[in-house]
Amino acid sequence: MRLIMTTATPKYASAVILLRRDPTGVWRFFWAKRAEATPFLGGYHAFLGGRRDPEDNHIPVRHATDAEHAAQCVCAAREVFEEAGVVLADGRLTDAETRLAARADLMAGRVTFAEICARFDLRIDARRFTPAGRWVTPAGVPRRYDTTFFISELDFQQEPRLWPEEMVDGNWMTPSEALDAWARGAIRLVPPTLHSVRSLLRWTAEGAARRADFERLSALFHDHPAARGEPPAFIELAPGIVTFPLRTPTLPPATHTNCYLVGDRDLIVIDPASPYPDEQTRLDAHLTQLADQSGARVREIWLTHHHPDHVGGVATLSRRWNAPVAAHPITAKLLDGQIPVARLLNDGDACELSAAALVAQGLVPATWPGWRLRAVFTPGHARGHLCFFEETTGTLFSGDMVVGLGSVLVDPDEGDMADYLDSLQRLLGLPMRAIAGGHGPALTAPRAVIESYIAHRRQREARIVAALRDGASTVPDLVATVYADTPPALHPLAARSVQAHLVKLMREGKARRRSDGRLELTDVA
Repeated sequence: MRLIMTTATPKYASAVILLRRDPTGVWRFFWAKRAEATPFLGGYHAFLGGRRDPEDNHIPVRHATDAEHAAQCVCAAREVFEEAGVVLADGRLTDAETRLAARADLMAGRVTFAEICARFDLRIDARRFTPAGRWVTPAGVPRRYDTTFFISELDFQQEPRLWPEEMVDGNWMTPSEALDAWARGAIRLVPPTLHSVRSLLRWTAEGAARRADFERLSALFHDHPAARGEPPAFIELAPGIVTFPLRTPTLPPATHTNCYLVGDRDLIVIDPASPYPDEQTRLDAHLTQLADQSGARVREIWLTHHHPDHVGGVATLSRRWNAPVAAHPITAKLLDGQIPVARLLNDGDACELSAAALVAQGLVPATWPGWRLRAVFTPGHARGHLCFFEETTGTLFSGDMVVGLGSVLVDPDEGDMADYLDSLQRLLGLPMRAIAGGHGPALTAPRAVIESYIAHRRQREARIVAALRDGASTVPDLVATVYADTPPALHPLAARSVQAHLVKLMREGKARRRSDGRLELTDVA
């Protein structure tokens, strides 16, 4: 159980893949890392781009097919100018110093992009923007975009200069360099970026790059169902690590729980969560495709914990693929009579998975060591909770200990606040590069996230202590004070969290319940 933010309606956006042939004749593309504080996919590497503004609909574009196409191109040109100070238009804004000054005025709100276009006679031409697909963010996250991608060639007269509040560490990369960095776990990519880089690699391998055949490149970019506006069914976090979001009966307005696949021919499936037949069929179809392509099999099903929104599809998947289930002994006991657990996972238990299939396909270097998945006992959210740490890529599968969306609920009937804080502290000792939680996108700054979780719980506890000191003496009193900024509909869940903190404070001798049932602090507090 957890508190989750709502899923949004997709907003229109544009993105641009800037290309340039270096002096040796090698094609490179420009990208950057989204600032960690960026609300949408902070810490991920991405192309330049962003959300469409209303004024984008009113700036003229030459050779656009219709008004929608024109707005897409204007959005692309404006975003590249905002983020990189690059002008993808003809006109009089050719001096670098003047460009950057105009960009600063735009970002400060002193002028609009339309005013800059008028002042410098900028003329946007749709022919400069080669279509490269349309991607829609999957459901189940609070920020979603319907993004049109473009290819645009940039000469050496301009050099990107990033606006640091949005993007950092910009550079020109070859596709092979980018994929090597992704395979090492040094960077994180979302599906459209990963597909685009792979398309660029195919383009260069085919020889079409030598002819600067952007029409062929456009076709390669569109050669994916999700590049034609169909939300991707799964996300490749790293080589051999796939997120497969499944619709589950979780707390509204949330809709999905992340199932994970780790390996290539031998697969560990983590939390096949959905009880819904259509969702189980989607997952089964994906596994069947992997089996047909590379002989993949489900070696084992691993469970993070026993909550219904994490185990709803376990029995069906286990029967279908003759796959044994592994879980912590406490989880196994809680699931007794519902799901047969064939193997007990204790802290430190691990399995190794070969990467032979990916090596044979050339998707990872021949020296790739495969995957080593290790169980980490993390009671707190649930008494039998396990996280799984993949050592090669540094990926932590955190279940409901840490999530990419919302906040974790610690219910005293299900878990323990002191254990939860101890478990978070223990996770800080792992050499993590990313956290793949039970809900929401992967997190690329794992230490900062966990430290913020700990600080948040400590602050919440301090507010409870302060409220008790000021005279609050019942759980409803504490909820009204400590969760004053929380919608009343969520107060029953907030009450469970308050009770979890109270159990911890009482165990530490800092609070007690009087004979009349009311709460108070002790002298220790």
